[in-house]
Amino acid sequence: MNSFKSSVLLLSFLSFSMITAQINKPNLSPRVKLEQKVGLAGVTLEYGQPNKQNRKIFGGLIPYGKLWRTGANAATKITFDSPISLSGHAIPAGTYALYSVPGEKEWTIIIHNNSSHWGTGGYQQTEDLLRFKIPVITLSDTLETFSIHFENFNTNGGDLIIAWENTKISIPLYVDSDAIIFDEIAAKITNTTSAVSAQTYFDAAQFYYLKKTKLDTAMSWFDKAIALKPNAFWYVYYKAELAYFLGQYKVAKESANKSLQAAKLSVSTDYGYIAKNELLLQQIADTMNEK
Repeated sequence: MNSFKSSVLLLSFLSFSMITAQINKPNLSPRVKLEQKVGLAGVTLEYGQPNKQNRKIFGGLIPYGKLWRTGANAATKITFDSPISLSGHAIPAGTYALYSVPGEKEWTIIIHNNSSHWGTGGYQQTEDLLRFKIPVITLSDTLETFSIHFENFNTNGGDLIIAWENTKISIPLYVDSDAIIFDEIAAKITNTTSAVSAQTYFDAAQFYYLKKTKLDTAMSWFDKAIALKPNAFWYVYYKAELAYFLGQYKVAKESANKSLQAAKLSVSTDYGYIAKNELLLQQIADTMNEK
């Protein structure tokens, strides 16, 4: 056997030995991928999730005033499938690295155009899309595991949360969902010459009720939805809830009772509407007794 073949066989053996010698062990900072709908925007978060492990985190393991990858291992990535704003700052659709500079009283949040870095390695401030400051919220409870997630959802967005140890950062995310939904309602109901489905009437009525606008129209659309799909006891419940909000207590009571009886007769499940109707009927009774 010549020396070349011997070298190839030796390298192959060493490579195989290295592969088979690797220990399959758990990652102490596992990679998290979160796909979340926030308003009408699709958001994807990818980050390494470390644990505290009896260490002092902010002002210790993670120094104040220094660039942080906002997680563990590879740089944290955030992707938006449509234009949004964070804390009032416009951000185009795309994928970005999410860096930060933690401080004792406030953090600098950095949306960075280059999402391919390993941690902060290779980071250049000239590639930042934007920077802005967010105040620190101090928590009484200690969070063992680092987390990035969303809270406080509404029709136009929610809050992007960064939380670990006794620190919480809350960044408002806004997407103008209302304008899109109002236009869609106009196209599918107000301005259409086609037949409108029960679900379309219900969705539009529920949105108007949620936004507390054109409530008489919302009530009319609940009625139309119920007429088209009379067995949908959840439609009837929301009519009752709107009637209660409008002070139409007789209509609210009748509708809630009707919804409750239908929910009790459901052959599959009541979807929680037995409890919802019972609570609403109690609210109606308490309000009427106070009158």
